[in-house]
Amino acid sequence: MIRAKQVHRSYHLGKKEIEVLKGIDLEIKTGEKVFLCGPSGAGKTTLMYTLAGLESPKKGQVYIGDVDFYNMSSSHQAQLRNDKIGYIFQNYFLLPELTALENVMVPGLIGGASQREQAEAALARVGLAKRVDHLP
Repeated sequence: MIRAKQVHRSYHLGKKEIEVLKGIDLEIKTGEKVFLCGPSGAGKTTLMYTLAGLESPKKGQVYIGDVDFYNMSSSHQAQLRNDKIGYIFQNYFLLPELTALENVMVPGLIGGASQREQAEAALARVGLAKRVDHLP
């Protein structure tokens, strides 16, 4: 479960402060599918990054399960992100010098685990078993 409680996030544009998230309250239960729609500049990406632990809120709390994510040390945050949070970025974030298999293995390598078999299985599930050695 992910829960946001009175989350605020703003940016500075020169001397002007632009408040993007204004007191967001949200709960997403385990297994629940949520679609986030809105016009460009409405704060969709900012909300996603804040819920996923990539951008800190100015005010408010984000809970992953029962854990107040932004009240943890950065090393505990990194471990929780690696163990519990998956990302699908709107930008293309594959490392061009790595093969498809190596790109899929990166999160496991960061966590200190050998992930080759899991990465091969993940590529097979999405129809890329024959492309494990291809570059992006």
